[in-house]
Amino acid sequence: MNDVSAIAGQLSQLRERLEQKELEFGLLAEQTEAERLCTSQLLTRLTHACRGHDRELDNRLAKLRQRFEEQTPLHQLTEEIATVEKLLHQHAIAVEESLRLTRETLKEGVRHLSGVREVPEKIRREAREFLNQDSPYAFSDHQRQVIHLLELYQQAMRSLLLRPIPLKPTEPETPPPAPVAAPEVNDELLRNKLCDELQRLITELDFTGPVGEELAEVRRQLLSGIDFSQLPELCLQLVELIIEGARQERRESHLFLSGLNDGLTAVHLRFNDSMDESQELYRLHHRHGDNMHAHLNAINEQLDQQPDLNQLKQHIRTNVAQLHNMLSEHKSHLLREQQLLEAMADMENKLNLMKEETSEYKKRMAQQKHKLLLDSLTQVFNRAAFDERVDLEYKRWLRYQTPLCLAIIDIDHFKSINDRFGHLAGDKALKVIARAMSRTLRETDFIARYGGEEFVVLLPGIEINNLDMPLDKLRNVVKSIPFRFKDDKVEITISIGTTLFRSGDTPTEAFERADKALYDAKNGGRDRIIYTA
Repeated sequence: MNDVSAIAGQLSQLRERLEQKELEFGLLAEQTEAERLCTSQLLTRLTHACRGHDRELDNRLAKLRQRFEEQTPLHQLTEEIATVEKLLHQHAIAVEESLRLTRETLKEGVRHLSGVREVPEKIRREAREFLNQDSPYAFSDHQRQVIHLLELYQQAMRSLLLRPIPLKPTEPETPPPAPVAAPEVNDELLRNKLCDELQRLITELDFTGPVGEELAEVRRQLLSGIDFSQLPELCLQLVELIIEGARQERRESHLFLSGLNDGLTAVHLRFNDSMDESQELYRLHHRHGDNMHAHLNAINEQLDQQPDLNQLKQHIRTNVAQLHNMLSEHKSHLLREQQLLEAMADMENKLNLMKEETSEYKKRMAQQKHKLLLDSLTQVFNRAAFDERVDLEYKRWLRYQTPLCLAIIDIDHFKSINDRFGHLAGDKALKVIARAMSRTLRETDFIARYGGEEFVVLLPGIEINNLDMPLDKLRNVVKSIPFRFKDDKVEITISIGTTLFRSGDTPTEAFERADKALYDAKNGGRDRIIYTA
């Protein structure tokens, strides 16, 4: 009887463990059903959100939604889910590229409109303000900006059509004058301007590998001097290199995102398999629990009804043997559960690894963005960075009305340095000057290379009475740099045109005033600061 009591105690413990497992798997089943419902709702919203953008994506989403509503097991939907994920990724890339092209087209159209002198100043001013608006983010924002731009074009066309046509007085017919050849200086000035703009564009690019090397070679050709007839071919080559560089960066980003997507898909598949196995284990535990209850009940009945002790022992031995087999199966199930837990832990490790890789990718993207905002030659900020910073400072100025100074700096007679000592010497001078000016400014100030030998500085929070001090300090710092080229000591000076933002200003208007002040400083003898209110 002691053996029977011991067995009954063990069976009671087993019964408690089974009941606990049944409760756990019941909760897991409820959680799974809730997750399925949430996924179904998400899939429905995704179907409605993506409708009308891509026919194949619409069809795939509709089919996936239908099969999901039919309670199709998740492991049978793996291939369809992976296809939808790939189509969604491709759709996101296409949408982003479309938005980018739209933004560029809008900006180019507005720049063209603002540069037409025959258009009234009011419309051109509105066009310049249009450029200073925040970049559109969503399709609705793009639509509003397109409508606004069309309205501006309509106003400009109406204004041009309504302009009176001046009547010329009748003059005696005279033979047309002989065509006069354009002076060569104009071609020379145009060539130099184009070369400077192309060099500025190259210095703002930060492509690595073969593309970066070819861009450096193009810049060397521009610095060494080329004929006017070579410019179109060189421009075409530059465009091709920029396109190839963009494709290269896009391929690298696509490879990373594809790898991340593949990893998530693998984890998703593994999770589905684990869920299926977990449900199967739950069903097996439930069945074994019922069988063990049946055997225990049979033993209890035999204890109550069987008078013969030998037959009772035989019945108990039979039931205990069957219970022993069931316990062995239960141990195998526990082993499977352990393996399932290990698989879940492995999936968690993979997700953590992908999280780390994603964080590292974001860090690299942030570093890349920072590089794109730096002038590759001088390592100060470039024109694109200035456009972002002046927009930020302008908004702060509008909000707080604290003084904001804009200064444009030009190196005097810089072309003569390139002509006398070579472009490498000119590049070295630009680096030294940029570094000296950057170190002289306050931490809150901002300096960028605007193009060629021209720099632009933003000085927030500075009063007009104190304006000369930091700018004159810049001028003296550059003037005191001991430049030596080919054993010749050369004094380099700068001219500065500056202004303060005033009521009703836009960044463009303030820049134009500072640029005019710089022109006056150059014509007034150079090596000076001119302020215009």
